[in-house]
Amino acid sequence: MSADVTPCESGARPKRRVRAGLLAPTLVHPFVMAMRAIELHSINRWEASFLREEVGGYFTHGIECTPGATVLDVGANIGVFSAAVYERLDGDVRIYAFEPMPPLHATLERNAREFFNGRLTALPYGLASRDDELDFSYIPAATIFSSSSRDQGNIEDERRRVTASVVEGIRQGGLGPVLRRVPARVLTPLISRKLRVLRHLETHRVKVRPLSSVLDEQGIDHIDLLKVDVEGAELEVLRGIEERHWPLVRQAVVEVEGWQQNRDTVCEVLLTHGFKVSTEQNSVQRAGDIGMVFAVRP
Repeated sequence: MSADVTPCESGARPKRRVRAGLLAPTLVHPFVMAMRAIELHSINRWEASFLREEVGGYFTHGIECTPGATVLDVGANIGVFSAAVYERLDGDVRIYAFEPMPPLHATLERNAREFFNGRLTALPYGLASRDDELDFSYIPAATIFSSSSRDQGNIEDERRRVTASVVEGIRQGGLGPVLRRVPARVLTPLISRKLRVLRHLETHRVKVRPLSSVLDEQGIDHIDLLKVDVEGAELEVLRGIEERHWPLVRQAVVEVEGWQQNRDTVCEVLLTHGFKVSTEQNSVQRAGDIGMVFAVRP
């Protein structure tokens, strides 16, 4: 599976990285690898395993954490990324994990109590450009797709997008050599039917806040890594950082939905604030119109 890697400014070409991309839960479940290390409480076991397999992809393009780091996990779900960072640094880390969806936050908070030795603060709200309350769509069968930008009006478009990404992942060998040989025209209707679970939405009214307000409230004076995975609200998160706080951010990794429309704007925000920025998108992500942005201070 090839990946496009693009530096957004001059400098050494970053290492190439291949990410699994989006996979349908009903297909992934029999094939995912068991989680290693911390066995987090989860809502859907397949999601915990799937997210665990994705974590390594964040630590490329010069992104690294050292003991004593302060890490912000924005879009934490149940805390899989946080757990990987905690393990990576042998617990010598301070993590602030943001998860606005009540069922997910309850699980995240339980995991924080039982596995993180007081090193993780689970915050029950999302981040945005200003204080507000928003309707979020929660998908119980596939919580990783829960978002403020998905609702009954656009879920069919989202299902088609995710279907295209899953089909490409299978065609690239994501579920083994046998399924890889199945033509896309056969796979597409099969995957689309499997993804009908995305239609089953719950609406939750949740609180969102600008990150700068949280930094002041929590007394956070530096951010060694800002990880953002918020299913389409990436720019809102970045716009909630006031100018006075940007110098506190040393590194950022942002998963961007609506890649063609939003990639350049996300890059520009980070470049304007002094980061060296690289982007990456493999063929599976391309099919789903998502990609990754990596930002490191020179």
